[in-house]
Amino acid sequence: METGAEALRAWTRRFIDYATAKLGMPEALRAVVDSGTNPYADSHEMIQAALSSLMDASAAAGTIRSDISPTDMFAALAGIALTSAKPEQREQAERLLDLALDGLESVPPRLPEN
Repeated sequence: METGAEALRAWTRRFIDYATAKLGMPEALRAVVDSGTNPYADSHEMIQAALSSLMDASAAAGTIRSDISPTDMFAALAGIALTSAKPEQREQAERLLDLALDGLESVPPRLPEN
């Protein structure tokens, strides 16, 4: 059975595949992020709901950090889609996605330096 973190990783990869495959999607994402308004409210709400559900389950299981909001993660995903939309940039998109997801992983708290 897939863990919450594995499901989140799979979902984000599918989202990047979808966002970079759709003609004009990177520009639409840029418009949404830049404008502060959302002409795609229904789609955005569905994406946010799915992302929230996956992140909440993963945080509850202790596999990802609980201090990162789904809104912040969506902004990171949108940035990856915007900067790596071309087929020849797919490897870069994978590396950026790994970087974002690895940063979400739950880690023991850092001890203060003396």
